[in-house]
Amino acid sequence: MARDNNRYTLNVWQKCLVAVLYALCRIVAILPRWVRYYVIEESIFFILYYVVRYRRGVILTNLRNAFPAKSEEELCRITRGVTRNLAEQMVNTISVTGISGERMKQYLTFPNAASYVQAVADKDIVLLGGHFGSWEYFTSVAQYDAQHLVMSIYHPLENSALDELFKRMRRRNNTVLVPRDESLRYFIKNRGGDKRLAMGLIADQNPYFHKDAHWFMFLNQETIFAEGGEQIARKLSLPVWFAWMRPLRRGEYELVMEQLYDGCESVAEHEITERYVRRLEEVICERPELWLWSHRRWKYKRQ
Repeated sequence: MARDNNRYTLNVWQKCLVAVLYALCRIVAILPRWVRYYVIEESIFFILYYVVRYRRGVILTNLRNAFPAKSEEELCRITRGVTRNLAEQMVNTISVTGISGERMKQYLTFPNAASYVQAVADKDIVLLGGHFGSWEYFTSVAQYDAQHLVMSIYHPLENSALDELFKRMRRRNNTVLVPRDESLRYFIKNRGGDKRLAMGLIADQNPYFHKDAHWFMFLNQETIFAEGGEQIARKLSLPVWFAWMRPLRRGEYELVMEQLYDGCESVAEHEITERYVRRLEEVICERPELWLWSHRRWKYKRQ
């Protein structure tokens, strides 16, 4: 298996594995809703929470540091909600495998789509999201905005077969999957094409650590963020929008789009990212169980 800049060739067995797993996901995706969300999801939740106790210590440590005033009883309740949300996102990822853009609208509604489309008409834009609610639905804004090609920036998995599987599962109309290290090159190369570009970034992931990183106060802790979205927005005068999902019922969400930067305003360095951090923190504090507390977000400390 050769690998070159995240482009690789799978061997025969890996291709068969990907094909079988993808077929299984498609089968699950067409099961009745009650089976997926009240049988499969409940089973996954039971295993994660009661059997393997998935990253229970990491979740509780992060919550204690973020919310020192909350009681242990409340933190345990949030931990349970975090695990349930994780189980739901697993089912969500499978449920939308290979579905059409029109059917995707059954899972993600966008009441203000018309005003958003009008606001971003004829502009390249930057979309910033987070691991809040259903982050797998993040780039599905493309189903409501035919004038933009959404660049879904992702970090390739080490396992090549799983990486290929997830790419197949995440393909949507008006979207293109772009490895993180190739995102800027792709954006510059494809500007001015048939469609405007929307660079979609889940911007609360752990960035590459470097000694000159800017630190933000986030959830009561000093935190570094990837600022690639801000850098390209300031360099090319691109509007920046914050996207998050409001849950309606299991597997269904309402998309909320909020403009953080209009592309023209004079802003200081780090200001756009600061606005993103503050808004993300607000929605997390309103519904903390919907954020992905199980990742080691604060493994880097200011020296």
